[in-house]
Amino acid sequence: MTGDEGQGGALYPGLADLARQWTSSVLPTSNVPLSRGELQVILTGFAELLTSALSAEQFDHTQAAEVGRGLVATQLVGPKALDATIRVLGRELRPAAADDDRLVDLLGAVAAGYVDALREHIFQQQETLKKAVFRARDAAEKALRASERRFRTVFTESVVGIAIGDIQGHIVSSNLAMQEMLGYSADELRQRTPYDLMPRKDAEEVSAAYRKLIAGAFTSLRSEQQMLRSDGEPVWVHIAVTLIKDENGQPDYPVVMIEDISDLHLLQDRWSHQVAHDPLTNLHNRALFVSKVETAVGGLAPGERIGLACFGIDGMSVINAGVSDQVGDKILKTAADRLRAVVDDDTGLLGRVDGDRFALLAVRSTTQTMIDTVEQAMARISEPIAAGGREYSVTASVGVVERAAAGADPAQLLADAELAMHWAKQDGRAQWTLFEADRGSRQRRDFVLAAQLPAALRDGQFTVEFESVARIGDRGLAGLSVVVSWDHPDQGILSAKDFLHLAERTGHILPLGSWVLRQACDQAKAWHDEHGDLTPQVSVALANRMVGDQDLAALLLAVLDASGARADQLTLEVDHSMLWDADGDPAEVLTVLSDMGFRVLVSGMTASCCPHGFTDLPVHGIKLAPEFVATLGEDDKPDPAAERAIGGVVSAAQLAELPVYAVGVHHERHAAALRELGVEFAQGDHFGPPSLPYEVEPMIIAGTVDPDW
Repeated sequence: MTGDEGQGGALYPGLADLARQWTSSVLPTSNVPLSRGELQVILTGFAELLTSALSAEQFDHTQAAEVGRGLVATQLVGPKALDATIRVLGRELRPAAADDDRLVDLLGAVAAGYVDALREHIFQQQETLKKAVFRARDAAEKALRASERRFRTVFTESVVGIAIGDIQGHIVSSNLAMQEMLGYSADELRQRTPYDLMPRKDAEEVSAAYRKLIAGAFTSLRSEQQMLRSDGEPVWVHIAVTLIKDENGQPDYPVVMIEDISDLHLLQDRWSHQVAHDPLTNLHNRALFVSKVETAVGGLAPGERIGLACFGIDGMSVINAGVSDQVGDKILKTAADRLRAVVDDDTGLLGRVDGDRFALLAVRSTTQTMIDTVEQAMARISEPIAAGGREYSVTASVGVVERAAAGADPAQLLADAELAMHWAKQDGRAQWTLFEADRGSRQRRDFVLAAQLPAALRDGQFTVEFESVARIGDRGLAGLSVVVSWDHPDQGILSAKDFLHLAERTGHILPLGSWVLRQACDQAKAWHDEHGDLTPQVSVALANRMVGDQDLAALLLAVLDASGARADQLTLEVDHSMLWDADGDPAEVLTVLSDMGFRVLVSGMTASCCPHGFTDLPVHGIKLAPEFVATLGEDDKPDPAAERAIGGVVSAAQLAELPVYAVGVHHERHAAALRELGVEFAQGDHFGPPSLPYEVEPMIIAGTVDPDW
């Protein structure tokens, strides 16, 4: 190419490609604070200057030197930046050079400008660094002086005791706070060690720990412990020992700081006592009592025994609600004091484990010594108690556990004693009851079942079957009685007697009973749709809590509406205990059920429940309880006394024009005897077991409990 090819951008057509290659070569060599595009624009300008200098009639190295300085200004100062530049320019500018000498001169000028600018750049950086070093040194010296002033102020004015020692641990200097805290002057503290001012046992531990600190096992010591004042009085302190090292990292001297925490320690002791003790009686609370029992059990030799009694003060809820909480508290406090009087401090332990419950532990006991202690305590508790200007007499129901100490679980001991205490209350109060393992296992099994009831209902573990109600005379199908069972995942099929009383006690009977009613109504509707008037009455036993529930009528209406069944297609069984209200008047629920169209049977009848007063009640029959039927006995000839008792109830029912049903008839002997006594209907194994709906269908069609006969 020659100078005749044009000026400016046309001077070197490969200018853009040169700039791209130049950028690619130098960009990796330096940390440039520019994007690739920005750098390429700058290098394009440099390329224009260089191509212009190459093509000029008179070569001027000034432009090339400026390009070298520009590269430094652009921060292309990496060790390989100049080499990369010379290589690219030498290769790409050769076609634009009039001769090789001019190209060499150009590259030399670029290099010279670059080196000159780089030397200046390095000098400026050195100057900047030197100034920074001087500033840092001055700042460090000022900071050191300020730090020394601050340390001296802290050392002098701090309420925390501070001492500086030598490497052997002797105190060299101490502040006023430490001197006042320990009652020594500065001279008296000097040449002592902190562990010289501690009880001997603590001093040995701290001295050993300080030696480990010096050896580098750890960087500081912290502990809470006692130190001794000059007058011998102990003071609780939080102590911290820090080892200061010299510039070579070697131990130089220790700094000891102590803070008086005597008041805090006293508060902690009081708080710990309050947390572990009942505030009213100052007895151990439940958690501490169980812990103490565990300690006592662990300290007994093999073969020794342990006894635990749980005292429940009877009637405290009545006293608190009917008199006052203050009187109740006075009675409980007095009861606790009287229990203390019968406890042997060497072998006994007392705690308040619940609101009105106390627990008494006796080690190396026998059953007789436990009973003697319990009876003595019960007698003391029953003595009159003066409170609120009056005298009160209370009693205690007591559960007693006495067993070998080996392997005894403290929490289980207390739980067993509490369970036995509940038995004593159930059996009449003001008495003691020994724990029985079998009875406890049964009751705990009941507790577990009661807790599982809601989930079982939710998970569909209950099943409704139908027990046939027969006419005793001809075994004709007279009704179908709902029977509910529980397909328990662990215990198998459970009958109603295994869990209905638990549902009643816990309140779960309401959702369970509602579910049973829905199942019964749905099935009654289905049978009536299929078989019409051939379908007998479907009978559902209402739990007492359902009978007493004010929402029973609304529930029944909702169930009937949802199923499409009619009230006259169902019979509802009501226990005899729910027939009259508290004033002795007929329960309103009977009239409500009858007015809704339901047939009502009175269930659970025994010899003590004579139906003479049933004449004016809106009921439609009575059911003899299965345990009443069972009194007939298992002999070929029924028990005469049982026959007379059942006959009396049947006669009274006949006078009231009420049919009689018998439940739990399991063989022909009973069926024959009941028939002779005037019982018209019966259910039980003798008339077939509970059946699923599809198994009932043939009975409905045939009208008998024996459809295959």
